[in-house]
Amino acid sequence: MHIFNVSGIGCGSCVGKITKAIQELDESAKVTVDRAQGRVEVVSVESEEDICQRITDIGFPAVPRR
Repeated sequence: MHIFNVSGIGCGSCVGKITKAIQELDESAKVTVDRAQGRVEVVSVESEEDICQRITDIGFPAVPRR
């Protein structure tokens, strides 16, 4: 599982955009978004770096959570 701190998740539409972007990389990815915590959890075969970059590319600055 990959966990990211993500800025700017303000509404349900944002959740949908993030989920869709990740599932475009890996259609079988399981994505959980916690708006209140600014956290995105992803179960995917894609690399942490690729997922993080994808989230950032659509306008939501993301960093891996350590």
